[in-house]
Amino acid sequence: MAELTNKRANAVKGNRFWRALMLWTIFSLTNWSAVAQQSGVALPMVASAQVPLYPPLARVANVEGVVHVKVTTDGHRVVSTQVEDGNKLLAAAAEDNAKTWQFSLHEPVTFTVTYTYKLLTTEWKGNPNNPIVVLRFPTEVEVATLRWVEHNQ
Repeated sequence: MAELTNKRANAVKGNRFWRALMLWTIFSLTNWSAVAQQSGVALPMVASAQVPLYPPLARVANVEGVVHVKVTTDGHRVVSTQVEDGNKLLAAAAEDNAKTWQFSLHEPVTFTVTYTYKLLTTEWKGNPNNPIVVLRFPTEVEVATLRWVEHNQ
């Protein structure tokens, strides 16, 4: 009787192992497939774009944050944009900037651009009305400028 109980326990343990292994394999293949599909869609190379600026009203109101803009291209330029989230003062500037982008010839595609607007309080070199802009085309844009203080007037 004890021997039969041990065989059942080992069978159950074995089934758990195989089930876990099978689930892990399925999830691995599913994730691999998703990565393969994402990498199969080549993001376009930006050929030209206007420099994104910090919206003056947002700067005076000390507004900073992240804006996500969905961009659809026709194989050469932006044909539509849609703000997915973010402060309205920043979103308008991000969307207007994305509409200026032109690309090297590519397959039409839709992707999301993350605009990050930051206000800095550290010492600033140069004109505070000229922001620091970091472009990681085509998916990330950072715009930073000096935080507005009353004595800047």
